[in-house]
Amino acid sequence: MNINKMQVGSESLSRQESLNRPDPDKTPTKTPPGKSDKTVKSTAQPVSDQVSVGEIWSTAARTVDVRAATPREIIGLSRMLYDAGAISYDDHINLSFQPEITTGTAPDALSEDGPETKPFNHQKKDYVAIWQARQDSVIRYGGNREQIEDNLRIQSILTYLDSLR
Repeated sequence: MNINKMQVGSESLSRQESLNRPDPDKTPTKTPPGKSDKTVKSTAQPVSDQVSVGEIWSTAARTVDVRAATPREIIGLSRMLYDAGAISYDDHINLSFQPEITTGTAPDALSEDGPETKPFNHQKKDYVAIWQARQDSVIRYGGNREQIEDNLRIQSILTYLDSLR
């Protein structure tokens, strides 16, 4: 019984050795000096990195300057990107929400006489800086992971648009 095991073991070793040997038909041969090896050198140009910007992103960047935009322009920008399928519904909601536009009362607009309504603010703002400040606030006051990721996505969208200008 020991002899059979040794035979099986030695057979597997000899098979393994043959697996490690190179196939003589597939081994490259060296060309003797003075003879051409008939290899064709490629004349192709090196491939360079190219970034293709979707037409909607280019249009959006030309339409709205995210460093100096009104709340209504940002809402329009958000709608344009969402309708084109460039941003998700959640990103559209986050980007287009402007507290100044709501008809309710802002928390800081309360007075002794009761709630005041603030007039709509049409001033141009730097939305990249606004979303960076929101991100800092979320991190400083212990926002959850989802809030941090939402802010980062909006920042990325606005920064990307700004880079295309």
